[in-house]
Amino acid sequence: MDKEPRSVSIYLRPELEKEIEARGSNRNHVIHRDMGRLYALYRHTLREISLSVPEAWFLVDMLNGALLDANTAVLLWAEAEDACALEALDEKWGVDGKAFIEKLKGFSRAQALALVDATERFWEANTGSMDEESLKKFFWPAIYVD
Repeated sequence: MDKEPRSVSIYLRPELEKEIEARGSNRNHVIHRDMGRLYALYRHTLREISLSVPEAWFLVDMLNGALLDANTAVLLWAEAEDACALEALDEKWGVDGKAFIEKLKGFSRAQALALVDATERFWEANTGSMDEESLKKFFWPAIYVD
């Protein structure tokens, strides 16, 4: 794997461009620094979360193809409520739906975002192998084994 930096082009929404400019004049530096901080924050935040394997499967199933952002990720509990009512994902994965919804309600915005990120990375890397080891890789250290 090449360790040399490479140039990429991105388009910035005006509101994001404003946020970057407020943090320094060197966009490259600001974006690198802040992305590093964000990903470290996700990794550290996963340490604050405790999920069973079935709860993690519930999340990846529920969020497959979902688009949650910084404003909507905190509503994971509402997504789970709908997933239980409309798709019976709690029964599918052997999860106590009501207890899991309450658990999700207790998560901070950062915790919810870390779970969304773990789920997105799981689906991005998924090559058709949906085994427990793959799941644990993306949710570690949040997952515990019963």
